[in-house]
Amino acid sequence: MIDELKIENSKQNSVLKEIIEKKDEKIVCLENKVKQMEESSDKKVGKLTEELEQINLNNKQLYFVQVANKWKEIKEKSSEAPWFTQDCCEAKCINTENPVGNCVKGNGFANIIDDETIEYIDAKRDDNCYGYYLGIDNSTTIYAENSFNKPKESSNYSIFYFEVKYLSKIQEERINHKSIDIGLANSSNNFARLNFSVYGKEIRFNVQNKKGQTGSLYLQNILWNNNDILGCGLVYPPSTTDNFSYIFFTHNGKQIGSPILLNENCDGFKPFVQLQSCSVETNFGKDLKANPFVYDLSKHVFHKYSDYEKDLNELIEMFPLITKEGIEQILLAKGGIKEIVSENLNAIFPKNN
Repeated sequence: MIDELKIENSKQNSVLKEIIEKKDEKIVCLENKVKQMEESSDKKVGKLTEELEQINLNNKQLYFVQVANKWKEIKEKSSEAPWFTQDCCEAKCINTENPVGNCVKGNGFANIIDDETIEYIDAKRDDNCYGYYLGIDNSTTIYAENSFNKPKESSNYSIFYFEVKYLSKIQEERINHKSIDIGLANSSNNFARLNFSVYGKEIRFNVQNKKGQTGSLYLQNILWNNNDILGCGLVYPPSTTDNFSYIFFTHNGKQIGSPILLNENCDGFKPFVQLQSCSVETNFGKDLKANPFVYDLSKHVFHKYSDYEKDLNELIEMFPLITKEGIEQILLAKGGIKEIVSENLNAIFPKNN
């Protein structure tokens, strides 16, 4: 009888032990789920907080600087220019003082039609000789009248911005000639420009005013069509922050590429375009109520000094043989674009894996 009770008691203990173990497993499982939910909530709250901070930043500190502007100067060919420029011909018959007309040599060149419209006149054709072209399509570089100047003292982020609509009327057989650049340049030959051509899309810049310091950022997976809107902006941060001034570009209302960080000489930038076999209509922001930008400036995400520090520290870890000062100098020369620096240094220095 006693043995039977012992056996029965042992069975009951085993059952109770199994029940307790299952409860413990459920408790652990529930604890893990609670932990995961807390982590997920923290991430969501953190993301929402960051988005809210950005919205507040935009609402409180964003200031679009309206500059009365128009297309003014047809840049002449010069060996001192920071990039390749052309005249319509040796006679320079289409120029700043005479911005409308046909080249006497029959070459293709752009005309300044009005304050906001630039029309490209194609090279002359000989209709009596199977449409043979008598001239060549030269590129035309045109500057705006007024510069974007850095505010002396400001508690806001000051944004200068303009957009152009790309208009193509090129003959299909001359498709390889079309090209458009939009950008900003100053008298110190610092510049940044977005180039779309049949050979690719890229952002080119020199923000150090040094020969051989030109940087290139190639853009992938961007379709280029007639009536596309290209934009270029310049941001000056509040004078009370360590944030960099920078230039950025947009395509059909979306920011593309990386912002180009500027050095101390970041004043007096003028808008410009360089056109070959295409025309543009421009929005300088004269009346944004009647003619708003395609790009929504109120949603612009500002580049902060912490973004620069993050990229700098990652490069220092990747290339331990180079001093921090050396990495920083290279990074600033390349407009603060980590991808360009990494690609250049990988070809020279071993990477810390």
